[in-house]
This record gives sequence, C-alpha cells and structure tokens, in this order.
Amino acid sequence: KQPILASQHFYVLTMAGYALTIVYALLHPFWSRHPASAGVQVAGDLVLVTGFVYVTGGIDSPFSLLYFLPLIAASITLGRTGAMSSATGAWVMYAFLVVLIVYGAIPDLSVGLRAAGADGLPTFIHPAAEAMALNKRVAYSLFSHFVGFFTVAHLSSYLSLKLKAAGDELEEKREVLAKLQALNKNIIDSISSGIITTDLDGSITFMNRGAEEITGRSLAAVEGAGIDAFLAREVAFLPKLKTNLDRERRFRFEDSIIRGDGSRLFLGFTSAVLRDQRGEPTGYIFSFQDLTDIKALEEEVRLKDRMAALGQMAAGIAHEIRNPLAAMSGSVQILKKSLHPTAEEGELLDIVLRESRRLNQIIKDFLLFAKPGRFHPQPNDLVPILNDALILLRNSEEFGSNHSVRTQFESPEVNAFIDANMMKQVFWNLAKNSIKATPGGGTLTVSVSRDGASSVVVSFADDGVGMSESEMRRAFEPFQTNFSEGTGLGLAVVFRIVEEHRGRIRVRSRLGKGTEVLVTLPAAPGIVMAGEIAGAAEAAS
Repeated sequence: KQPILASQHFYVLTMAGYALTIVYALLHPFWSRHPASAGVQVAGDLVLVTGFVYVTGGIDSPFSLLYFLPLIAASITLGRTGAMSSATGAWVMYAFLVVLIVYGAIPDLSVGLRAAGADGLPTFIHPAAEAMALNKRVAYSLFSHFVGFFTVAHLSSYLSLKLKAAGDELEEKREVLAKLQALNKNIIDSISSGIITTDLDGSITFMNRGAEEITGRSLAAVEGAGIDAFLAREVAFLPKLKTNLDRERRFRFEDSIIRGDGSRLFLGFTSAVLRDQRGEPTGYIFSFQDLTDIKALEEEVRLKDRMAALGQMAAGIAHEIRNPLAAMSGSVQILKKSLHPTAEEGELLDIVLRESRRLNQIIKDFLLFAKPGRFHPQPNDLVPILNDALILLRNSEEFGSNHSVRTQFESPEVNAFIDANMMKQVFWNLAKNSIKATPGGGTLTVSVSRDGASSVVVSFADDGVGMSESEMRRAFEPFQTNFSEGTGLGLAVVFRIVEEHRGRIRVRSRLGKGTEVLVTLPAAPGIVMAGEIAGAAEAAS
C-alpha cells in the first residue's frame, strides 16, 4: 500500500502558506528595507516546507525537494552567508523532524509500509535487523539531504553572485552609456552651427538645436522631408552631391534659404558622408553657419570702397562745375534785367535760373556726400533730436492726413556720442524717405534702444511698398532712388555721416511689407569710443 496523506493537516498547511503570503505583503511597505526582513521570510518558508514534509511522510516524503526553493531565494536576497545559514537551518529542521518521527517522539501522520511476502501476508523480520536497517536509512537520508542542501546553497549563491556582478556591470555600463548619450546631445545642441543628417535617400533624420534656431524650423516639421526640398534645390541636387563626395571627403557650398518667419538667410554648408562603426555609409551630414551678417558686412565694405573712390572724384568735379555754374547763373540774371526780354524769353531765362539752382543743390549734396565736413561729436540726447525731426516731418508737405508717427523710446533720455546737427540731417532724411515709401498713407514707427553698454540703435520702420534685394544692395549708392523726385543722394549722405561717426546702418525690407532702417551709434559716455571718434573728427577736419 502507498502512504495516505492526512488531508486535514495538508489543508491547514496550505492555509498557513496563504496566510504567510498575505502577512508578508502587508508588512512589505514597513520592513522591506530592514536587513532582517528577508531572513524572517526565508525562515518562515523553511518552517512551512518542514510542515509539508511532515504531513507527507517524513523520511519517505518526496516533498523534501521543496527546501531548495527557500535556499535559492536566500542565496539571491541574502548572499552566500545567508544561503549557507539557510542550508544549515533547513538541514537541522529536516534532521530534527526525521529523528522525532522515526523514534516515535511525534506521531507519524502517514500510514507506513509493511513488509509483505509473495502471498500478501506479513513477513517476520528480526527486531535487531530492523533497527539496524532503520538507522542506516536515517543516516543515508540525513547525509544525502545535507549534501543536497549545501550543494544547492553553494551553487545558487555562486550563480546569484555572478548574476549580481553581471547586473552591476550592466547597470554601470548603462549609466556610462546614458552619460555619454547626454554628453553627446549636450555637445551637439551646444554647437552654434547647424547640423542636419539625412539617410542615403536624402530624407532628413536629425536636426540639432543650432539648426532649429538658424532656420526657424523644428525637427518635427522637417523630419522625413528631402534635403533638396529643404534647401529649395533642384531634384538633381542629391546625385550631384554624391558625385562631389565621391571625389573628395567634404563638399562645401553656399546657398540661401527662406527662414521659418519668411526672411531670407545666406548659409555656408559643409557636407560629408555619414558612416557607421564599420565604415559603411548610412547617410549624409550637413553642417552650416549663418553667413547673412558676414555677407552684409562684405557688401558694406565694397560699398565703402566704391563710395570712397566716387567721393574723391565727386569733390574734384563738383568744384570744377560749381564755379562756372555760378558765373552762368549770375550772367543770366544780369541779362534778364538789362535786355528786357519778352514774356516767352523771360520764361526761358527763369527755367535756366531754376535749373541752375537745382544743379547747385545737387552739387552741394554731392560735396556733402564726398566730404561731410567738420563735425564735433559729444554726448547728446537722441530723444529731443528725434522729436524735432518728427515735428518737422508732421509739418512737411509730404506728410498727409493718412500718415501717422509712433515712437518707442526705451527711456526718456538715451545718450549717444554724436554731432547733433549732422544727426538731425540723418534722421530727417530717413523719416522723409519712410513717408515717401507710404504714398497712400501708413505708419512710421521710430524707436530708440540700447544695444549693450557701447551702442545705441535708432530704428525707422514703415509699412510701405518695401524694397527688393537688389534695391537694398544699392540703397546707399549715389543717384539710386525709388522715388520720382530727388537726386538719390540722401541715403548716400546718411551713410557717409553714420560712417564718420563710426556707426553702422542696415536695411531690412520685403516688397509690399515695409522697410526698416537701423542706425547703430556709439553710446555716451564712452571714453575709449569718444577718444577714437574725436581723433577721427580731427583727421577729417
């Protein structure tokens, strides 16, 4: 016959297992960080397993293998020392249980086996032989479980330590990788130049923060788009790029693009093939810088060179023309008084005198452009100078009922190191041009603000007809005008006066959207700046 389980005890142990699980779960938030909590749970599991072994046959129980589970758990949570201690505790419990059952100290809850003969009747065994066989069986069971418990504890603790070491190493490498990724991202995002990567088909895959700031577009808006469309290039751009990169490692080119806000940028690109760790090409990388200001400075330098040469020639020509012109004008006036011409002849003489005066004014402007003359820079408040110019503008014949002027002054007093009389001419010309650019009416916005500690920026912004790119490039050249009236010398004179002040003048405009002229002047007080400009004034005089 096979052993029969005492079912009521089995059910009790099952309920005890569930109860311990619930208790562990309830106590987990309070003692999970306490070092002894894992040991208590392992000890409870060993006691529970011992109970199962007891009710399932003691020394004959096949459930003694369940001791391995708490031993493995102890090796994971308590390390090698905890695992060996748990193995010792498990063996002591098992040995104590077996001894108590075998030698009758506690009742055997299972029905034992009886030796039977071939006919099924009980077979007589000598008591001394039976005791010796029982002792051998007990010794074998205790020894085999001792070896099994400590072998499992040793192996599981060894594997647990290896697993923990591998986990720590993996976590350390994960942290290093995360730091490297963060460092790489910070480096890429901290680069002021723009960086764009594409796949081999030219579709954009990445754009750093510098590229987003320069182009005014986000990665989400352009991701997946073709680089040829992004650069507004022809479809054959990518094959040409591949051909150039086959000949050299890097290919440089310059191009203009439309920014996200509609303004045009001039960019300098450097392209290369993007490769993986094995050197296989995976796409293309484009790094670029905003060259718009550099191009503007180059245009200013070229303009200054042209105007310097033109100014030298203009001074000589103006002097040579002005003296004969004065003689001709005087002679015509004398002839008109002495000859008593007819009405038609008098009208012709008036035309000669009027055109002579107009030509004389052109020569005066030309001379002012060629050499602005003596100027005396000193600290002056720009606010009253601008207000005077705007009062004159409101009372001029160009200012209509549909025109309006708005001022935006950073503070009631903004000082700059300037010649007040010459700067009045600059502001008057710029304000008058803004009104002329809005023939049907519009708003002129005049603003003054500080640009750091050494500069002041004066802005004249209108919402008029605007200017094309070619018109902006020629705006400060002599005899370049967009208006039906005028000599085209006004902005040239403005440019020359601002240049003499060691300032800078720029134009921003779009056709149909208006124009903004920015005049940058040295702020006051500025000892170094003042000394430099005063020296320049003495040299000019």
